[in-house]
Amino acid sequence: MRNFLIEVGMGADFHKPDPTKCAVRAVKDTIYRCTLVGLYECKLISSMKDMKVKVKISVPFPDQVNKDEVLKVIPFGQKEIEVESGGLIENGHLRKDGSRDKIMVAVAAITVMVP
Repeated sequence: MRNFLIEVGMGADFHKPDPTKCAVRAVKDTIYRCTLVGLYECKLISSMKDMKVKVKISVPFPDQVNKDEVLKVIPFGQKEIEVESGGLIENGHLRKDGSRDKIMVAVAAITVMVP
């Protein structure tokens, strides 16, 4: 398989951060900037099933990510996912009790490969 497209994005949650929600938002951010033109015209694929889509997520608490939920965002292709520790956690809004919400950020890289 040859790389056709590589794109990156990020997703954040500002209240009650959830690693899966952040990962889904990061993947959506990534794919919203992608247009896979030329795949059929250049005869790189004959079906969307011919393409492989690799999703790599970096997020705090990677073991809490529901990988199936994240992959639902990818509309086509043979999908695979890798989740690793990273991303960001930062203090957020001040609550009435003096504590703070947490902000969580996930980063995604998507690679589309063709035969």
